[in-house]
Amino acid sequence: MGTGVSPSHKVLTQVASSEGVSPTDLEPPLHDVVDPDALDRLVESSGFRSTDDVVTVEFPYRGYLIRVDSTGAVELTATDHRSGSTSDSTEESHGD
Repeated sequence: MGTGVSPSHKVLTQVASSEGVSPTDLEPPLHDVVDPDALDRLVESSGFRSTDDVVTVEFPYRGYLIRVDSTGAVELTATDHRSGSTSDSTEESHGD
């Protein structure tokens, strides 16, 4: 989390980058799926703990399973809506 970039912003930029669009073009807006401020506060309040105490939040957004943990890492996993399975392509940002 040392970059000063909030987890909710990381989610938006990673999804937009994966889809080749601007974060402002994403529909529905992230706030329709998860409260970005609450997500950021949760990570901030639990961040920098030992790896034994990592908190993880997962939610679906635009065909991805989004995983955000208390270290500030954001991982996207593309999902197949028809079968409910996930593909093995992921992206991760650790906020180094």
